[in-house]
Order: sequence, then C-alpha cells, then structure tokens
Amino acid sequence: MRLAGTAIPASLILAACSPAPEEETVAEQEAQQFETGSYEVDPETGETRAVVNNEDGTTTMRAGETVVPRLPKGFSIYPGAEIRNTIQIGRDEATGVMVSLASEDSPADLVGFYRRQAEAAGVAIELDLQTAAMTMIAGESPDGTSFAFQASGATGETSGQLTLRRGLN
Repeated sequence: MRLAGTAIPASLILAACSPAPEEETVAEQEAQQFETGSYEVDPETGETRAVVNNEDGTTTMRAGETVVPRLPKGFSIYPGAEIRNTIQIGRDEATGVMVSLASEDSPADLVGFYRRQAEAAGVAIELDLQTAAMTMIAGESPDGTSFAFQASGATGETSGQLTLRRGLN
C-alpha cells in the first residue's frame, strides 16, 4: 500500500534522529570522565599513565617497569638492584614514589642501606619491625617526608619496597 501525499511532521523526523535519554546520559558521563581525568596503558611498555582533576588540583601517576623513579635528594636505588616496578605520583610540589626492587644481597644489607640514607636525610625512624619473614623500617622527617622500606627474601633474592611521600594526603 502506498500513501501518496502523506506529510510526516518534522517533529517526528527529528525525534527519530535524536539520541534516547539513556544515550544522552552515557555521553554526559563520558564527557564528565574526560573532564575529571584520563587513564591509558602503553601497549609496547605496559606503562600506565593516569591524570585526575579534582578540587585538590591535577594529580598525575605513572607506573611500570620502565618508569624511572624520581627520588628525593639523598635517596638512591640500592647498588646493583633490579627495579621491578615504579609508581610515581605528583601534584604541584606534592610527590610520592613507590619502587619495588630485587637484589642478590640480604634483607639486612638493603635495610641498612636505606636506614643510613633516611637518617642522613633527617628521617627519624619511628618503626623498626622484624619478623621471621620480613623487616620494615619507617619514619618521617621534619619537612614532612614520609619514608618506609621493607625487605624480605630467601637465599639468593631479596625483594624490597621503598616508599617516599611528601605533601600527598
């Protein structure tokens, strides 16, 4: 059957082309997510990058095996240690870094190394915990830098995690 001369109101045509209310909500959510930040993973290196925008400002994060840690003055990676992962976070002058590493040296050697660095940087060691499985030291300096290092391991490999933070809450 053919309808000759039938006029279709323009409002019906426009309504058919307009997104459904649910689609508008999804689009609005995607726009809001873009405004509040981003997240991406480099397919070649596996490095993760994220940006978060909120009332505190813009915070950036990079994480992965190939991320070079930016350590505060006076701190360094244990000589000969292999970096397994780094998480670097920053917002204006506030910074944080967590480095997972491995070494053939003993947990006591690594803990001693980081204790000397922390004390030389003005960190008062307030936590010194030793168990059969691991050792952890932690403290804070007068400028607000938080420090923690933990090490564990069996013969042949020590796993360690260095965490330094200032100004991030």
